[in-house]
Amino acid sequence: MYQYDFLVLGSGIAGLVYALEVSRLGKVAVITKKELFDCNSDYAQGGIAAVIDDHDSFHSHVEDTFIAGAMLGKKKIIEIIVKEGPEAIEYLLQKGTLFTVKNPLLDRSIENLSLTKEGGHSKQRVAYAADSTGHEIMQALIHSCKQNPQIDVFENHIAVDLITQHHIPQTDGFIPRIACWGAYILDINDNKIKTFVSKKTMLATGGAAQVYLQSTNPDVATGDGIAMARLAGARVANMEFIQFHPTAFYSPDGHTFLITEALRGEGAILRLQNGKTFMENYHAMGSLAPRDIVSRAIDFELKKRDEKYVYLDATQVDHKKLKTHFPYIDKKCLKRGIDFTKDYIPVAPAAHYFCGGILTTINGETDIANLFAAGEVACTGLHGANRLASNSLLEALVVAKRAGNHPSNLEEVEFPQIPEWREVGVFNENDWVVISHNREVVKHTMQNYVGITRSRRLLKYAQTRLNSIYQEIDNFYHHNNIRKEVIETRNLAIIANLIIKSALQRKESRGLHFVTDFQERNDELYQKDTII
Repeated sequence: MYQYDFLVLGSGIAGLVYALEVSRLGKVAVITKKELFDCNSDYAQGGIAAVIDDHDSFHSHVEDTFIAGAMLGKKKIIEIIVKEGPEAIEYLLQKGTLFTVKNPLLDRSIENLSLTKEGGHSKQRVAYAADSTGHEIMQALIHSCKQNPQIDVFENHIAVDLITQHHIPQTDGFIPRIACWGAYILDINDNKIKTFVSKKTMLATGGAAQVYLQSTNPDVATGDGIAMARLAGARVANMEFIQFHPTAFYSPDGHTFLITEALRGEGAILRLQNGKTFMENYHAMGSLAPRDIVSRAIDFELKKRDEKYVYLDATQVDHKKLKTHFPYIDKKCLKRGIDFTKDYIPVAPAAHYFCGGILTTINGETDIANLFAAGEVACTGLHGANRLASNSLLEALVVAKRAGNHPSNLEEVEFPQIPEWREVGVFNENDWVVISHNREVVKHTMQNYVGITRSRRLLKYAQTRLNSIYQEIDNFYHHNNIRKEVIETRNLAIIANLIIKSALQRKESRGLHFVTDFQERNDELYQKDTII
């Protein structure tokens, strides 16, 4: 049994910022499924949005966020996060983040940061580090954590379950407000369950885009935090709003990678395979329209023409700027035989970001006592029905920092007698073949029936199929020894069912949720969160 003051599940920006903040108050354990860099944060290319230019304003950023979110975001939450944006950038600069600057001869002050514009933004307000912003931020935060003697990192470990009253023998069967006292963690290398007990637990496990066949996310993004919190009794909100990034590199073998929206911000435009532009038919901002509109437009055009991809044309953008501003994309494209200064890039939408998640306050508090959540795993109310580009890193940073400085971190916690994990049976290799096949069925079902454009008939078909699959997976989970793949498959099935249940509750089209049965927005009935 491992005893810590603070337990952090996840090693992205939200998890590491929280760990650094609470390390002033006690010992911290950071649990990560692979290595520290294996997370969505590290994959983030574009940047972090904040009002740091004299020609910009908080009001403008708030309105852009609210409009992009199809007027479902919570204005008070948006205002708080936007106003704390400049402080968030200063925090990252102090940690050593090397943002791209306007004048390399001057210092890396906030005033000297180079800013770009992305879809849905009315101003240039996205601070970036070439086209690898997430990686640069992660480098700075990981360095800070490794220098901190209060922080212990456990790589190749995956959380199985949060420790709550559900694991403690009850005398009368009544469970008062659920509390969290840590988590049961699987050491992936030796397949042993470890018990981590902590006063406070932070869920920063990221998103769940691996529930789809085509995704921009690393393979660790299996929705573990959302699934565990839901199993423990926490509410989740707005799970129907999954952002498909409109421009993922199209590859027939499925090995896709993200083509940042900042490339369109610099002047790249979308074209059909016949060379014609089309986005002007869908939105006044053309190729720089909000992501939900661009993804839906591409999806419609591809289905209409029975084609697999459109083109992103950056050939008219200054070639020197392309090479210096987007070195990661340049390198990745050249490996595929494409010189993006001369050639069009084949792109198609891919599952990218969850606007919904565990329902939290602006400080990361959940329904469950002692349990925080921040980053993509959480739903604060910032994004509404669609995330404005580069607001995700901003939210992760602001909420994690607030959670790390929350007064409740100073409270004493009374622990019950926590039992060790009880192994059940042995791992049945023969039955596992069926369950591993189900993982692929979940991904194919979600891709085909719960994608960018939906219908209630297909949603109900997917629900029936996936409910049956979940029962199979859950039965295997309860009667076999634990493996990482079993936990992930269980979590993916839970996430899939939550998405479908949420999508069926919302009988309108709004933001990222477009359903053919109800193609208009209904503010009278549905300008509110979908809560499970």
